[in-house]
Amino acid sequence: MTGPIQVPSPRGYRAATLHLTIDHAEHTRRQAAGLGHIRDSHCALLDTLMALPPGIPVHHDDLTERQQNDVRRAPAGILDLTLGIVTRHAIRPCRVDLATVHASCTRDSIGRATSYAPFCTRAVVTPTPPRRKYLLSEANYWGVGVFLDHGDGEPETLVEPSPWRPKRHTPAAWRFAEAAYASYLSRTPNTETTKTPSHAGEQPRG
Repeated sequence: MTGPIQVPSPRGYRAATLHLTIDHAEHTRRQAAGLGHIRDSHCALLDTLMALPPGIPVHHDDLTERQQNDVRRAPAGILDLTLGIVTRHAIRPCRVDLATVHASCTRDSIGRATSYAPFCTRAVVTPTPPRRKYLLSEANYWGVGVFLDHGDGEPETLVEPSPWRPKRHTPAAWRFAEAAYASYLSRTPNTETTKTPSHAGEQPRG
């Protein structure tokens, strides 16, 4: 049920553990460029970046005035602006595979897990079975998995989580990935990730 890397949820999100797959190529590129995560203050920039196909040159004059301003203010390593041509390099640095809330299975913990519905698969990891069995039905209704932690590293699945299938890629989802990546960087400074296999059709490339 876990992803390759576990980090605490970043500030501004409900308490949970995020299970990440780091995009090794993008992480390495950002390290070389001196770029960390794209910060909250650059939220408008993410909207502009999504209008630019990654790695494909676009004429600066073809952008709106706001997009042109975003491009000119973009921190180094995100894109290149040369002779009126804009090329986006930055893509999402990680995929959040799962958010787990470690708590007794209650309506509150199910609600905390449900708050991650726009971004990833979610589950409650509980140390004991819920005393009220209807809570399992409620978790299932909301697509939240329930795992019983026996303390031996092999949790028992009481409710299978619903797979996360994004309907579309949004700046908010990219912002969430950047926040998760920031949480990863804050705990592994100057450390390269272990290369992970590609997931064709799963990793949002931008």
